Amino acid sequence: MSLQANPIVREATVAERSEIVEIFRASYSEYALESDPGFWSLYQASSRETLLNDESVQRIVVEIDHKIVGSVLICQPNNRKFGKAEFQNPYPEVRLLGILPECRSTGIASLLINECEDRIKSAGYAAITLHTTVLMQTAKAMYERRGYVRFAEIDFDPVPGFTVWGYIKYFSK
Repeated sequence: MSLQANPIVREATVAERSEIVEIFRASYSEYALESDPGFWSLYQASSRETLLNDESVQRIVVEIDHKIVGSVLICQPNNRKFGKAEFQNPYPEVRLLGILPECRSTGIASLLINECEDRIKSAGYAAITLHTTVLMQTAKAMYERRGYVRFAEIDFDPVPGFTVWGYIKYFSK
């Protein structure tokens, strides 16, 4: 699939939430075998709950030829708990960016990140944040190319020995 098919970036409907869960599962399944089983189980359940039921997030999708091929969430600044880990994030956060595996390397992730950055900047925030892990080297490299830098203030350890890294991108004025 290519972006020549006129992608549409838009808010997801309530009816599309289960489809977003399936995109998440397909997109993140490669990390299951490399993850601590306790962490992975907790991560899957927490992510599913957020994708389906969290009314405080914005769900953004990319649609090509009437098919959703990628999605992302924008979460407002918050105190968050994941398992036993807690942290406070003073900026909006991009979460659960997922692209169907067959649609990777087509620019869909960039469309979603651009939309998130534009929305957050337009809302008057000075920065945008996200989290990634050692398992997600392709995503980490993409974020760093886009100007995201480590923001250890929002790191957390959901299970012993596994750190989820915080990243931030400040907007120029």
